[in-house]
Order: sequence, then structure tokens, then C-alpha cells
Amino acid sequence: MKDMLDHLADQILDLDGSELNEFLPEMQARMENCDLSPEWERSVITFFLINAVRYKCSQASKYQQIECPRAPGERPHLRVVK
Repeated sequence: MKDMLDHLADQILDLDGSELNEFLPEMQARMENCDLSPEWERSVITFFLINAVRYKCSQASKYQQIECPRAPGERPHLRVVK
């Protein structure tokens, strides 16, 4: 089981973050229309996988500058430097 999950994680990390972000609104809309079908179950998993990649990038960016996906229209977090 662990090997299968590691393999899945490697495949997800190879995907383009900005391309993943394009699917986020569609997956959220499908997820919110709960009909308990296999398609709905896939949309829930996909939605959380995309958000997991976004979270990973936000945590990694604290330590280094990398290109991470952002939600459409999301502004970068800025802080005042004196």
C-alpha cells in the first residue's frame, strides 16, 4: 500500500501546477453537487489532491523560491519590509 501511495505521489508531483490549478473550480463545482456517484467521488479526491499540491508549494516557498500554483485571482502574500 505504501509503495502504491508513494508512486501516486510521484506521479502527482510530476504534473504542471498551473495546469492543475485550472481544474480546481471545475472540481469544486462537481464536488459541491453531491450525488455520491463514482464521478463525484473522483472530483472530491481530485479537489483535495490539487489543494495538497498547493499547500506543499506554500510550505516549500517559505524555505526557497519555487513556482507554485495559485488559485485564479489569488494575490501573493506581501509584507512590509523596513
